[in-house]
Amino acid sequence: MITLKQIEQEHGIGRSTLHTYRRRPTFPQPVPVEGSTKIVYRADEVAAWFEANPPQQGKRTDLAPRDEGAAMPQTETQQMEAPALSADARAVLAIVWKWIADANDGFGGDVGDLQYELESAGYGPVEEAQDG
Repeated sequence: MITLKQIEQEHGIGRSTLHTYRRRPTFPQPVPVEGSTKIVYRADEVAAWFEANPPQQGKRTDLAPRDEGAAMPQTETQQMEAPALSADARAVLAIVWKWIADANDGFGGDVGDLQYELESAGYGPVEEAQDG
């Protein structure tokens, strides 16, 4: 007989991984021990299961296979193709990016500085039309 702790140590897996394995229908069933609440398994069944299902580092086996034709998610190094911007939109975007760069360098101020920059460039708040 082998305990959960012994399975972890013998097969080099963590507790949460073992509990994930135990939820699989193919994992051996525990053996009831009269007068004990300790969970034990037959060592030969557990060894056979690990022989047939070797742990694979970092590989999730509970996910559906990926469609090879599906679009891959963007990585940090990949750029999305941006839509064409108007001259005004490019000017506002340039101000915002400058403000972000200054803030990241420690020379930027607060949102009030961004508001001032936008208003100084003629991009003040949009006034809402009043019904009346």
